[in-house]
Amino acid sequence: MKPFRRLSVLFFAVLAAVASVAVPLRAGEVINRILVHVNSRIITQSQFDARIEQNVRENGPPPDAARREELKKSVMEELVNEALLEDRARELDLVTTDAEIEDQIKRLKEQNNVTTDEDFSKALAQSGLTIDRLRDQLRRTVTLQRVVGREVNSKVDLSDDALRILYEREKETWRVPEKAHLAEILVSNGDDPAQAARRAKEASDLIKGGAKFEAVVRDYSDGATKSRGGDLGLVAKGDLTAEIDKVVFSLPVGSVSDPIGTKFGWHLVKVIDKVPVSYKPFADVKAELLKREQDTQFQKKLAEYLDKLKHDAVIRVLPPGQAYYTPPAGVVVPTPTPAPAAKKK
Repeated sequence: MKPFRRLSVLFFAVLAAVASVAVPLRAGEVINRILVHVNSRIITQSQFDARIEQNVRENGPPPDAARREELKKSVMEELVNEALLEDRARELDLVTTDAEIEDQIKRLKEQNNVTTDEDFSKALAQSGLTIDRLRDQLRRTVTLQRVVGREVNSKVDLSDDALRILYEREKETWRVPEKAHLAEILVSNGDDPAQAARRAKEASDLIKGGAKFEAVVRDYSDGATKSRGGDLGLVAKGDLTAEIDKVVFSLPVGSVSDPIGTKFGWHLVKVIDKVPVSYKPFADVKAELLKREQDTQFQKKLAEYLDKLKHDAVIRVLPPGQAYYTPPAGVVVPTPTPAPAAKKK
């Protein structure tokens, strides 16, 4: 059985596996080096390092120093966001029950085709986890998911009315170009372009004189469509060579063009029918719109929500963490004081 690549696949991508989370600060509790205070919570060096290690374990080491610095900043941003969401969960009194956690574990087993507790424990060990630590991760992650579901998802408008407004606003995106049902006579240049030009004019004169197009195709065309009377089927505007496209879409139905020269030879094109410009109906594009808006609206609303939480929070970045996190402008940032030296209990 393969080890779990990422347990958080069950949840929102933004709520990545919580291998290390900000913890509430309790009076009299001695902790290791603090990097950031987020309201009553703290982010410590060990939590920061553990998340970096998890990322490297899952995605491989960054290729250079610049990417390593980007990773550290990204990880610190995640930890701050999670601390804000955990504080909000406490304010909303959102909890996750033991039964819900066991249900999540059951789903994990099923998705990974694990049938015994022993195999499950082995798989967890390969991911650096124990069953108790997994339960703790799941409890936090599901709780954070609840906060996002209540505070963010509820504000994402994916109703038919909202999607129809988007459809109308972006209607040109769904434009179906004009089409024409065409037939052609192609007189290939061959080894004698001048002779090809004379033959093309003969064919044109015959058609203008009343000869049936299909008969002229049979006697003059060198094209691959000769066996079906020159029929090209429906062709969208823009699909033909520029020389032909410009001419045929200006012709009325039933007419035949004069010889049109291209690098392939001479073309006489008949317009059998035309299909005007149209637009894909809303019903045909609704699913595509819905998927796109689920992603874009959620990410936008989540970013706005986290930004609001940050502006309502008190965030204090201590010197060891200042290289990796800068609170947004307007966030309450008390004057930092030196962190106490790490002590053991």
